[in-house]
Amino acid sequence: MEGDSMNWKERMPAPVRDMEFAEYATSRDERPVLVDCALGTNPLGSPDCVRKLIGTGRLPDPGGYPGDDLPFRKALSDSWKGIFSPDEVIIGTGSIGLIISLARTFCATGAAVLGVTPQFPDGPMHFQLAGASYRQISLTPPGYELEFSRIAEAMIGDESIIYIDRPHNPTGQVPDLEEMAFLAEKCRKQGSILIVDEAYGDFLPPGESALNLLSPSMVVLRSFSKGRGLAGIRAGYCIIRDGEARRYLRKVAPPFPVSAMAMEMATASLLDGDYARRSRETAREVKARVIDTIERTGGVSVARTHPEVPILLASLVSGQGNLYEILM
Repeated sequence: MEGDSMNWKERMPAPVRDMEFAEYATSRDERPVLVDCALGTNPLGSPDCVRKLIGTGRLPDPGGYPGDDLPFRKALSDSWKGIFSPDEVIIGTGSIGLIISLARTFCATGAAVLGVTPQFPDGPMHFQLAGASYRQISLTPPGYELEFSRIAEAMIGDESIIYIDRPHNPTGQVPDLEEMAFLAEKCRKQGSILIVDEAYGDFLPPGESALNLLSPSMVVLRSFSKGRGLAGIRAGYCIIRDGEARRYLRKVAPPFPVSAMAMEMATASLLDGDYARRSRETAREVKARVIDTIERTGGVSVARTHPEVPILLASLVSGQGNLYEILM
């Protein structure tokens, strides 16, 4: 009888059913947008080399499934001058697709994840949806300085994952790599995974990437959506030194996460070093003007940030008022 049957909602994962997440903004405004602060796409648009590739008509036929991704993984390794091997690369549907797979792989019910607040919210969200608890270290206004030493001090030994974004989202700051090396070593000693989300990493010189530090405890995420100007192709990758961790992740990751056409376009973009340079120069120029405008607005401060990372965090000094209306 209908009254005796179990409701399907009672059999679904409790975090998926019960957790609610607020959006960044819930209102729409008809006023013209002067600076797009939404999804962080590259203001230069896609690279010329990719647009030319599309125009040639030589992209793979979409009628078949993607083939072996080894050529793409080799191209990624070559673009980083071999500091990681193709075998250490796992590709995914943008960095967020890889975060979801990492959460499903390493976050059993009861697992503990440590992060900071504010930070990119989708990482903690998916760790919690997978059943993990999430503990956060609050960054202090108005500078909101992200100090890896504070994260290391806050570790109590039960963490499955330490999740950080560097460049930090939303402030755009870039903490020192030496501090990260200390944090990575502490994670290695206690058996935790350090996930470093470098979604905005292409706005920094290659020498600033956590890929230069790779230890067995680290997973470094990279995306083609921001600095590479290819948000629409949904391509990303992560580098994992630990072979056992890679094997587990491959069990969970969906098949064919990146289309053959997307891999061709992403590979073409790797050869365009001038685009990366122009992206950093444009970000520096525009960001300086934006910060100057904000700082000339009374009662508003800007958190610590890197001049070439195209995101920042502005806040009201008093904590009172409508920042959106003030800046518009």
